[in-house]
Amino acid sequence: MQSSTLRLAGRKTCKALAALIIPALMTFQACATWAQSPVATASAVIRDVPASLKSIGTAVVSRSIVVRSGIEGELTEIDFTGHQHVQVGDLLARVESRGHRAHPDEAGRGSIELRSPVSGIAGSPLHHVGDIIGPADKTGVVAIGRVEPISVEFTLPASVLPVVRQEGTERHIQAWAYGDDKLHPLAEGNVLLAEDGNPRKTDRGKLEATFPNGDHALSPGMRVDIRVRGNGDRAALTIPLAAVQRSATGYFAYLVTESRTAHARPIAVGLVSEGIVVVQDGLEPGDIVIIDGQDQLTEGSPVVIVKGPSPRPRPD
Repeated sequence: MQSSTLRLAGRKTCKALAALIIPALMTFQACATWAQSPVATASAVIRDVPASLKSIGTAVVSRSIVVRSGIEGELTEIDFTGHQHVQVGDLLARVESRGHRAHPDEAGRGSIELRSPVSGIAGSPLHHVGDIIGPADKTGVVAIGRVEPISVEFTLPASVLPVVRQEGTERHIQAWAYGDDKLHPLAEGNVLLAEDGNPRKTDRGKLEATFPNGDHALSPGMRVDIRVRGNGDRAALTIPLAAVQRSATGYFAYLVTESRTAHARPIAVGLVSEGIVVVQDGLEPGDIVIIDGQDQLTEGSPVVIVKGPSPRPRPD
């Protein structure tokens, strides 16, 4: 009788423990699944990309316009400062005719306004208030540097110039100017060409690319990275641009490990073309990178792939 009682008590105890343990295990499993961050992935693959060359260049005004007085007279007012952005029609200075000072009541004489003929950046004043100037004055009152378009001067080794030589009837070679962000260019333009289809050199022996610059992203004196489109294509390791992240120390991409966790891998990036970026260092073909869902990740975060390829076990 006592033995039966003990067995019954034991069964009740087991049931009570099961009632506590099983829900706890289910909750743990649910929490573990919930903690996995959903991500979309893509593979690092080798593909043909446009050939390109890199250089460092300096932005310069595309053309300077000298503003002169149309009459001989005294410079009575200067209405600009050096390096000021001016628009077409902006007042630059006033000049009072010398004849008007000698004969103030004589008709047809007086002062004139000098206004900017182009939009651009004004240089420093070339005269002072009180100076006598006129049409024959070679110096002028100011030189306005045009920045729409703007040019960038750069160099390339002579040995690689045939690589960028433009063949056929098209008369331009694409060029991109980059700042600190190596993924998104500040401006897109073209290399200026000579009649033989080769890049044209400036008086200073530099190559020159011109950019529309309507948003004034480039300004005179700015140092930029230049990438020039070459002829043909080349094979390179690539990933989607959406996979590339940026930190204070540089660019990186999240990889999915075999244990389904996120690993931040530093990478060196190259040319960006149509949503694809060339990876110069840091990845291997077949690496699985995360292209969506990175905002919720940190190093080692568990992930669940909801779209895209999964990592394959690497051979020993």
